[in-house]
Amino acid sequence: MLIIPAEHPLDWKRPPVITLLLILLNCLIYFAYQSGDEARQEAAIKSYLDGGLLNRERNLIVERLMQEHELKEYEREQVQAMPRQQLAGAALTDLEFEQQIHQRADYQADAQWQSKRQAAEAARDQISSFRFGFIPERFTIQGLFGAMFLHGSFDHLLGNMLFLFIFGFALELALGKATYLLLYLASGLASHLLWWAVEPAWVPGVGASGAIAGLMGMYLGVYGLRRIKFFYWLGPLFGYFTAPALWVLPVFLGKELYGALLADNNVNYWAHFGGIAFGFIAVWLPRQFNRIQVDEAYINKEDADAPFKRELQALDQLIGRFVLDQAASRGLDLLQRYPERLELLDKLYPVAKTRQDKALFSALLKQLFALPAGSGQLALLQKLASDAGEGQSPMLKHPSVLLHLLQHLLREGDSRHALQPWRLLAAQTPAPAQLATLSLQLSKQLGQRGDRHGLADVARLLREQFPDAEQTRQVNLLQAHLAR
Repeated sequence: MLIIPAEHPLDWKRPPVITLLLILLNCLIYFAYQSGDEARQEAAIKSYLDGGLLNRERNLIVERLMQEHELKEYEREQVQAMPRQQLAGAALTDLEFEQQIHQRADYQADAQWQSKRQAAEAARDQISSFRFGFIPERFTIQGLFGAMFLHGSFDHLLGNMLFLFIFGFALELALGKATYLLLYLASGLASHLLWWAVEPAWVPGVGASGAIAGLMGMYLGVYGLRRIKFFYWLGPLFGYFTAPALWVLPVFLGKELYGALLADNNVNYWAHFGGIAFGFIAVWLPRQFNRIQVDEAYINKEDADAPFKRELQALDQLIGRFVLDQAASRGLDLLQRYPERLELLDKLYPVAKTRQDKALFSALLKQLFALPAGSGQLALLQKLASDAGEGQSPMLKHPSVLLHLLQHLLREGDSRHALQPWRLLAAQTPAPAQLATLSLQLSKQLGQRGDRHGLADVARLLREQFPDAEQTRQVNLLQAHLAR
């Protein structure tokens, strides 16, 4: 049975940075560190066999395997015939068997046996699951934290990372990065602590599933009784349904409780149960007292840009009623609160041009020229170039404005409109020093377009104003090449 929320689509405009970093960290640990476990295990088994420990402990481990697997007496020979490496591995990795060995009087009286076994156990403890896995009967802080970043196999890693992404991307946006990360780690700890309290075991536990189960509980805690969309897969049946999020909590907990009490596999159901319960309580309870901040606009699927759009509409109404003094005043305020928004710049440019408002013009041009290339500002740049050429705005004829306008039009690859500010700059005496370099860039673009007339104008200016410049020589060569 599988039930997962399907309430929010992924929005890459707000990438889940913490979730992606957690996935990357888990993958790096698995591939860069845990990939060495096979060699570590071989070294531990070699130490065990070289120390002659199997000769001492063969009958003991055979008896242990017979009891553990409830084998019949006639199967004893099959167990005794197991390969030496396999028996050695069983003797080394069975921590309860190890505890029984340590409590034997003959072991405690045999210093050589103790020395050889301690060496083999030290080699075994270099394996990731024994070094950083959580073993309830051997409670360690490094195991409590480290186990949630280890995985038993690639399939284990893949499944956990998939669910981490499914639950994590929405929760990171809803709770905020810091709260999300803190509760993720706390859920992992809580899942291990419940397992330690309910089912003390000698088996190393590894995996992020306890922390991820916490995300499942958090998701339900965020939405509470709000109806949300779920995807389900039950045998041959699958599809979507909507229900109050809280109604799914008993299903999640009941599934894990059933597995903990009745299932016979290696899944750590108690850790899952603890993670879900903690995650839910850690979010739902503080929400009842407004003790945790949640992005209500996100969970309500409100348009994040809605406030800006309302402000823009109000500005549009002022312009439509020709209340330009108020539109200019509000425009300056909006430029401060919503910087570098092209829609706003488009709305305000006619106001600034009509009123010849220096403050509004200056703020507008600074933000326009600060936009990165390819932000959709070409149409507005072309409008400025045309207005400058027609002399509609004295402020557009300032040399620094014209230089910025020329640079940005060249960056956008629009040589046709770039000629307008270039001609105005060329008419100034003396010509700005940067004009030679910009003229060469313009010439190359004009040459690519095959605009010989425009190229001739640029070449003539360079010969007059910068006769000895390297840029003049290159433009002359380009002009000669196109004339062939």
